[in-house]
Amino acid sequence: MNVATAGSKDNPQSSALVAREVARLILTGVWREGTTLPREIELASRFDVSRASIREALSLLKAKGLIASKQKAGTHVRARFDWNMLDEELLNWTLSALPTQEFAKQIMEVRRIVEPEACAICAERGTDEDFARIERAYRGMDAAGMDRRAYAEPDLQFHRGILIATGNDFLIAFGATVAAALRMSFNLSTTNPGAPRKSLPYHRAVLDDIWARNPDGARQAMHRLMDLTEQNIVSALSRQKKKDAEDESARTRRTR
Repeated sequence: MNVATAGSKDNPQSSALVAREVARLILTGVWREGTTLPREIELASRFDVSRASIREALSLLKAKGLIASKQKAGTHVRARFDWNMLDEELLNWTLSALPTQEFAKQIMEVRRIVEPEACAICAERGTDEDFARIERAYRGMDAAGMDRRAYAEPDLQFHRGILIATGNDFLIAFGATVAAALRMSFNLSTTNPGAPRKSLPYHRAVLDDIWARNPDGARQAMHRLMDLTEQNIVSALSRQKKKDAEDESARTRRTR
């Protein structure tokens, strides 16, 4: 794979592109846990970039926990439980590399574990200023109407606002996971007309229980929102699978 621009050994994005491609090989299992990576000079030749770009790319992947180096033993892929899957960039790479259905399943499991309890803590512990921030995000969602793109950013701020209001640094760190999940949801929702708008009353219910400082109610309201989100994703994946089958059938007919 050539990640450099034509006629140039490197470009300013070379190391980032190499890091993403190496991450893809790891995430998809081409380079499995424990695999020793090719030497720098071999990687530089494979990706048609300088060894400096390779070193930068490998440093980036080490910081994300994907690889490690040992003197005289080279660079190897670390065990999966060492990967920093909450890193926002790694989450985005995973979204691109893994089958959407598997990524959706894993990310929704995490959201169901984290967000309802975060809602309860937010309702109990958050300040009026925190709640006003979440309210502004909700109003931004409402103002977006049927514009899916305009809806996306305030929706993200709504969910992140809840995490921030917990005051728990570890829960706040889940913001990257929520962001990746929402991007995936919006990409899928194009096959579910009006899906963002239909979720608005569910967000309002969450917000009302937060303002009421009702932890149990906020928790249950978020569970209901998660149910709706999962239904939308399942429906969208089903539509996509049907469309892919129809496209494949059409291609088969054309080649006969």
